[in-house]
Formats: sequence, structure tokens, C-alpha cells
Amino acid sequence: MKINNINIYPSKTKVRLLLVMLISGAIGTSHAQSKNEVSFSLEGLFSKLDYEVLGQKNDMENGLNFGVGYSYYLSDYWSIGTGAELQYTEGSAYLSSIEDAYTSLDMEGEEFEFRYRAEDFFEYQYAYFLNIPLQVQYETQGITRFYAAGGLKAGFVLQSEYEAQASSLTTSGYYKQYDAELRNPRFAGFGEFGSMDTSRSELGLRTNFILNMEAGVKFMLENDKALYMGLFIDYGLKDVKPEQNQQNLIAYNTEDPTNFMNRSLLSSANNTDSTEYVEEVKTLAFGLKIQYALQF
Repeated sequence: MKINNINIYPSKTKVRLLLVMLISGAIGTSHAQSKNEVSFSLEGLFSKLDYEVLGQKNDMENGLNFGVGYSYYLSDYWSIGTGAELQYTEGSAYLSSIEDAYTSLDMEGEEFEFRYRAEDFFEYQYAYFLNIPLQVQYETQGITRFYAAGGLKAGFVLQSEYEAQASSLTTSGYYKQYDAELRNPRFAGFGEFGSMDTSRSELGLRTNFILNMEAGVKFMLENDKALYMGLFIDYGLKDVKPEQNQQNLIAYNTEDPTNFMNRSLLSSANNTDSTEYVEEVKTLAFGLKIQYALQF
């Protein structure tokens, strides 16, 4: 009897040890499967193409950012992530009046100085960027977690356009050889042309680089899901102003003098005092970020 008891108890001990090892292995496997996170995000509220026109700052506009991300957890607290974001941003400028003069050729090929003045001049810019982020994130533990993240983004321009309008446009032509300033005829491009409203044209913004910072709360949900709610700021580090610059804002069209060609303030210069209207253009966005994540 003693011999049988000695044989039975070690068997039970082995079974218990085996169960403990299996449970421990399952927990370890479950933890390893949570090192990856895929997320879908929405950012919004305020953004703009940030610049000054003749010393005047422009206003904040509405903007949106949709993103898909992937993060790999280096530990329970730290992760590194990347992804892709579609960012929409706007810019605008207003000048009560703007005027300039420069040398051009008329329909007969004769040289003259084209002069113009535009009242209540507005310009609007619209841009879409594809942002590729590289971000490091820290988060606490528990069901409700605090998180903070930061990193850099490369922003590739998908599309950028501008349009302009003015309440009135007045032009004239000064012929130095005759010491005469012509304020008509209209068919020659001289006179009062009333309001001006141009269609959208290509702007040509350049690749962007962005410093990103964000912080907020992460709520752990059932089935390895999570909901982030936080605040973010994206600050452009690079001048994205168009490569083409020093253009005439209102260009005289020799072939069709009554069809004036309007260029963007961002790529134009004032010939009278030889200065660019805008020295540099950067992006700026901040507001609320909501992110839904799945871990595996």
C-alpha cells in the first residue's frame, strides 16, 4: 500500500506542473500576439497654409486628415509606428488694394509699361498631401491609459490649386517713347474691367516635412480593440512655396489683351519695389484626433 501511494502522488504532481506550464505558455502566446496594432484615425478642426502677405498673417481654415496606421510594441509601454494619411488644408489672403507696373509688349509688338490696380483682392489655396509618418509612442497600463506620441512626417503633394477674385480691376499702358499713358481702348487691355473672378489653377506646392506631437487617453475595449481620443499638432518644418516665383500677379496677355492671366500671390513678386508678396509657406494643423485600433 505504501508503495502504491508513493507512485500515485508523483503522478498528480506531474499533472499539476504540466497544467501550470500549459497555462503559462498560453499567457505568453497571448501576450506575443498583442505586439501589433492597426489603427484608423480622423483628425480635424484647424489647419492652414501658414504665410505672411506684405507683413499680414493669414487666418486659420478648416482642415481634415484621414489615416491608416501600423504600430509594433517594443514593450508594454513603448511602440513605434508608421502608416499613410490623406491631409486636406487651405490657405487664404486678402489685400484691400494691390497695384504694380512692369514692361510688356502690346498687340503690335511695341514696348510699353503695363499698370494695374485691383481692389478687394482675395486669393484662396487648396492642397492635398499624402503624409507618411514615423512615430514613437509611450502609454501607461490599465483599462484607461494616458498616451503621448511624437515624430516626423513626410508630406507628398497630391494636388494644390488656387483661385482669386477682386471687386474691380483698372489697367493702363504707359508708352515712354510718347510720354503718354493710355487708359483705353478696352480691346487693347486698358480701362476699367469691373470684378475679376478666376477659375482654379495649378499651384505647384513642394514636398513637406512635418513635426508631429499628440497626447490623450486610450480606452481599452473588448476583443483586443482600443479607442484613442487626444489632441495633436502638426507643424511644417519646410518651406513648400512653389518653385516658380517672381511672376507677375496680373499678367498682360499680348495675344488676347482683355483676358488677363492671374498668378498666385505665393509665386508672384511686386516689380515696383522688387519684393516677393510671400517669403515662405509652411503648413500648420492642430485639433482633435480620434483613433480606432485593433491589436493582434
